[in-house]
Amino acid sequence: MFVLGIALVVWMWGGAVAPATMVAEAEVSGADLRAGQPGVLTELKVALNQTVRAGETLATVAPANPRLIDATLAVIRAEVAMLMAADSKRIAVEFERLQLDWISERVNRVATLGEIQQVEADLARAEPLHRSGLMTDDAYTQLKLKLATLKTQATEREKIIDRLDPTARTPASADPQRAALSGESALAAAIKVQEARLQLAEEQLRPVTLVAPMDGVVSLMLRRAGETIVAGEVLLRVTAPGPARLVGYLRQPLPFTPTPGMTAEIRTRGLPAQVATTAVTQVGAALELISPTVIAAMRLPPTPAPETALRVEFALPVSLGLKPGEHVDVLVR
Repeated sequence: MFVLGIALVVWMWGGAVAPATMVAEAEVSGADLRAGQPGVLTELKVALNQTVRAGETLATVAPANPRLIDATLAVIRAEVAMLMAADSKRIAVEFERLQLDWISERVNRVATLGEIQQVEADLARAEPLHRSGLMTDDAYTQLKLKLATLKTQATEREKIIDRLDPTARTPASADPQRAALSGESALAAAIKVQEARLQLAEEQLRPVTLVAPMDGVVSLMLRRAGETIVAGEVLLRVTAPGPARLVGYLRQPLPFTPTPGMTAEIRTRGLPAQVATTAVTQVGAALELISPTVIAAMRLPPTPAPETALRVEFALPVSLGLKPGEHVDVLVR
């Protein structure tokens, strides 16, 4: 019985309790959604742990600096007014007068759209306050009436612009020599400059939509609707539903030189433990810092300096059903 017990221990040690060569991690792949410009997060269409598809709209960011847009529009208004007040010889052509009126209406429409976005943001922030009783019904109603009035003004200005647009876009026939003498060509160039600046202001006012870059799950939400954000700030994180590979680190001194194609045995840490066979797919070209999550899984004592190791990647055995971030023991034979 003693001999049989010793044989059983040796068999279990070699087959199930053999020391692992390294600890590997099912790599977590994901993508962060960042704001390309400062603004207000006006709309958030997803919740935490919600499944999303690539290309699906997740959030909308509106410009948060209406004063900058107002200042730009004020400059355009002033320069358009200066052009309209110029010498009558320079604006003798009705086509150019019509263009100035067309640009003026577009400037007013952009200003109205900016006010609408600002009131909508105020209304989004005021709604929870009104539900909790921190805002009076009169103040909340005034915001809604102001929003409705601005939308009506924007609709009416849109009708005027549509009425002027075909005529303003059709160039009038003029004598080139007469235009050069009267300064009409210079006025036309100035009008084009103002139109280009107006288009830039319209683009700055346009809301930016954030779409999912990949299929996955919303694993992180750092902002809520109605909050002000800065350019480059991470708003959401989309994580792939499953890992694509296993990543391990071979510590120094290297007991052997791993090469792609070497066979390895993967053993999970759950109960009951699952075992599968895989192969090395890639080996790092240089030593690199060990991932903090892998260091925690290895239960290494704290060191004053970061430890480097050789990165080794393994094919993911589908039969194990590993979750992203799960740790396994790897035995390279």
